Amino acid sequence: MIGGLLLLLLLIGVSCCLWRRLCATFTYEELPGTPAMATTAASSRQDDKPCQPHARTQPSRPPAVPFVVPPSLQGPDLVPLHSREWTQAPQDPCTPPELLPHTSSGSFGDACLVGTINPELYKFPEDKSETDFPDGCLGRLWFSVEYQQEAERLLVGLIKARQLQAPSETCSPLVKLHLLPDERRFLQSKTKRKTCNPQFDEHFIFQVSSKSVTQRVLKFSVYHVDRQRKHQLLGQVLFPLKNETLASDCRRIIWRDLEAESLEPPSEFGDLQFCLSYNDYLSRLTVVVLRAKGLRLQGDRGVVSVFVKVSLMNHNKFVKCKKTSVVLGSVNPVYNETFSFKANAAELDTASLSLTVFQSTEGDKSHQLGRVVVGPYMYSRGKELEHWDEMLSKPKELVKRWHALCRTFEP
Repeated sequence: MIGGLLLLLLLIGVSCCLWRRLCATFTYEELPGTPAMATTAASSRQDDKPCQPHARTQPSRPPAVPFVVPPSLQGPDLVPLHSREWTQAPQDPCTPPELLPHTSSGSFGDACLVGTINPELYKFPEDKSETDFPDGCLGRLWFSVEYQQEAERLLVGLIKARQLQAPSETCSPLVKLHLLPDERRFLQSKTKRKTCNPQFDEHFIFQVSSKSVTQRVLKFSVYHVDRQRKHQLLGQVLFPLKNETLASDCRRIIWRDLEAESLEPPSEFGDLQFCLSYNDYLSRLTVVVLRAKGLRLQGDRGVVSVFVKVSLMNHNKFVKCKKTSVVLGSVNPVYNETFSFKANAAELDTASLSLTVFQSTEGDKSHQLGRVVVGPYMYSRGKELEHWDEMLSKPKELVKRWHALCRTFEP
């Protein structure tokens, strides 16, 4: 019994000795201060006591364990000492890192600055919409569009116009708003007197159902009112109401350049306006279907809806076909849709584009209203050939033209 008690006491004593040695091993030891560091520490204790580190001072480290700053952390302001130790130049130990001056040097101290702000990252891109106008521009119009789903209301804000080309020395503009295909009813802004840069800031409301709003087109017609109160058209803007435009709940501010109204009477079967562009670097042929006018719709075929089919052909064989969205109930539909085709430069001598306007009927049937073929001399003549040649002579530029539809059928 006594032997067991002695053995227990011996084990407790050995455990206490081991615990003390272990605690002494992991105790924080402060490095011995150099004269420069001691001076800095003394001044810091006198000037600002809260910045003094609460560390427990221990005897100096054994000479067998030197303290050396790694080379990756050695900055240009470190000064070597004799005992293979490094010390940094004296500085205010209480200066927060985020208040230190930010320089372009590659020192470790600059790399660790946290919280510094680079003002260049928060600058908005410069708005050049009121300064950069293309040659021959008839003017530019700013407006906003917002659609309220629950109330089924289209809110249109007429903001301003700039650089209007007046027919006389003075300009007194006003704007008429149509929601196509309804061309009878319109809303009108107030007339701004004697200014080519009017500021409207007016709001208009169109009541339109959510089912048909994406098939509508906003038309802005800018007029000059002369002394006899006659209206002279300065230009117009056609803006299709697509799904991506009305998807957001917030108001979108948009600007468009005015376009001149075509004074030529429509052809027998109507006309189609589109752009052509060829990028020789990407081998890409781009077609932008803009609008059609004066279409001869078949009134006895139920619901009227019109779309355009764009086909790329090679040696009169179809390579690829794409279709626009369907526009309901309009003889002057607006699309503004872009299509791209892969075509090598060597294939352009035997390639052509066919743009066909269809009127879809009940069921899956469709009736052809007219067709335009543009391409090299092998497939086209007149304006269609000129359009193709101008596209090739102006690479990477959109070439826009009107073309008369002809009643021919696809092979």
